[in-house]
Amino acid sequence: MSSKERFILKEIKKWYKDSLISEEQLKTLSSKYSNNIYLNWQPIIKSIMITGIVLVMIGFIAFISFYIFSLYFIAFLFTLLFVSGFIINEVMIRKEINLPKTSAVIIALSSIFLACDIFTIYYIIFGNKHNYTILFLITIIIFFIIAYIKKNYIVLSIALVSAITWYGFEGFDFPYIDSYIFNINNYIRVILMSTAIFLLGITDVNIKIFGNKYYLFSKIFYSVGILYLNIVLAIMSIFGTYDTVILFKDNKIETITYSIIFLITNIIMLTLGIKIKKMSIIKYSIFFILANMYIRYFEYFYLSMNSWIFFIILGVITILIGIVIERIIQNS
Repeated sequence: MSSKERFILKEIKKWYKDSLISEEQLKTLSSKYSNNIYLNWQPIIKSIMITGIVLVMIGFIAFISFYIFSLYFIAFLFTLLFVSGFIINEVMIRKEINLPKTSAVIIALSSIFLACDIFTIYYIIFGNKHNYTILFLITIIIFFIIAYIKKNYIVLSIALVSAITWYGFEGFDFPYIDSYIFNINNYIRVILMSTAIFLLGITDVNIKIFGNKYYLFSKIFYSVGILYLNIVLAIMSIFGTYDTVILFKDNKIETITYSIIFLITNIIMLTLGIKIKKMSIIKYSIFFILANMYIRYFEYFYLSMNSWIFFIILGVITILIGIVIERIIQNS
């Protein structure tokens, strides 16, 4: 069942609890959602599709790397794949074949193949990689265009993640790849871009510009923004600007500072989520507050006590957290 359907079902139960509808009305309305087999399978279908995309891409990379030695053939193959994908999607639309998840995956794969084709053709023509930074930006813009034309959530997610990464790593330029990828400049750039994406989401810019049919785009914007932001803050709190983890550092002042920033950021996010009544933001914030707590627990206690005591305490804390959350949910 999708999150929207679960929300509706929860509201229906609240109506019954508040005596706004009868028991018979509760059963009638609930049956429209609780018995919908397709909706119940939607999250599983989505996960399978995403896994399939990743596996197909790995397969093609392996195929090209080990068996194909002609760049011209690779360019032809990518062209054939992305054109075929868009044609198949158009045929499905015209014949009114209602397979939204399949259609979304086809468009996503076609978009990725198009991006690969652009890089391959450029390399064939110019024989160098000097302008790949600009090409990355061009492909990101193409992803955004396809996402909005086709209203494709997968392509939009790829575009947003690529945009944050492109800006954060200064055009996918990794000068420190042999030692560590992140430096303080990369941290700041990723945080700024992630925050901007998050703010564009919660302010419903997509709805204001493109209309209500793009209302789900706002959720993707703030979800990608908050996830990317927190992942980077978590990495900061573990590594700082070094290439070793917190457990093996003598001076932890830097990571303590970053961990406090990590915590304060999520408290702000949690407060904001409660204020604007965005449950997904509340969930993400709580998850990363707990993640921060676990990281700090490992940092300060893992090397200072026996492992069996460490994990027993960690398990008891986890169980208590689960009990508290369950009680809060039941009383809400």
